[in-house]
Amino acid sequence: MKLSYHRRVQAEVDEAVDWYEEQSAGLGEDFFAKLKDALAQIEARPEGFSFWLASSSVRRVKLRRFPYDVLYEIRPGRVRVLCLRHEKRHPRYGVGRS
Repeated sequence: MKLSYHRRVQAEVDEAVDWYEEQSAGLGEDFFAKLKDALAQIEARPEGFSFWLASSSVRRVKLRRFPYDVLYEIRPGRVRVLCLRHEKRHPRYGVGRS
């Protein structure tokens, strides 16, 4: 299913990639690769992941190796990626986005 992105997702991705790259050369690339893997999983089987918190529409995929989640909703004809959320952020971060 086709993915679409909330306008803030790109900034969240850039911030995380830059931070990891500053920590160690190549780590930002590793982070981005894990993010792409998670997005490919969402695209391939969006209904295969659990709902986030008590939501009946927002679902979550955890990134492997990194403390981040991708929150998304299944909508008619597409999947809307709402945010890239660090696990230390408030649990409701990004949930109200459309």
